[in-house]
Amino acid sequence: MPHAVMLRLALRDRDLREVLGQLVRLVVAGPGSAAGKYPGGNTGRTRVGPTTPMPIPDDLAALLRGAGVTLEP
Repeated sequence: MPHAVMLRLALRDRDLREVLGQLVRLVVAGPGSAAGKYPGGNTGRTRVGPTTPMPIPDDLAALLRGAGVTLEP
């Protein structure tokens, strides 16, 4: 549901580019995630390509690992 929240924010801010990008991500993100095809660390914002991997900040990576999430190097 993060993309639905980002869509609401984009609508509130009247950011048409972000609205369109989040609509696309809502359609693609669910099936992509289910298929294991999602880029690690990607923020999900429109200004970042939907398949662009991004580094996960060290503090967040530590929290994720502490929660039992396996992160790729």
